[in-house]
Amino acid sequence: MSVGELREYLDLAPATLSAHLNVLRAAELVEDQREGRTIRVRANYMQMNALLAYLTENCCAGDADCGPVPACKPRKTVARR
Repeated sequence: MSVGELREYLDLAPATLSAHLNVLRAAELVEDQREGRTIRVRANYMQMNALLAYLTENCCAGDADCGPVPACKPRKTVARR
């Protein structure tokens, strides 16, 4: 998704989105891909899976069902190009 599309989808101020994306980039949870003048943000699923494995092992004592995790439901649909 382009940064602009992501900003519209999340309804965030540009500076707020930029700050959040910088944290995710520093943690290597997202990667940027430039396409001309557009920057697309892509999830780094390998890093996300590694983080989940670490949290499950070290915070949940190996119990993958520990703690309440609400169902993930998108707020609205975004048309893909």
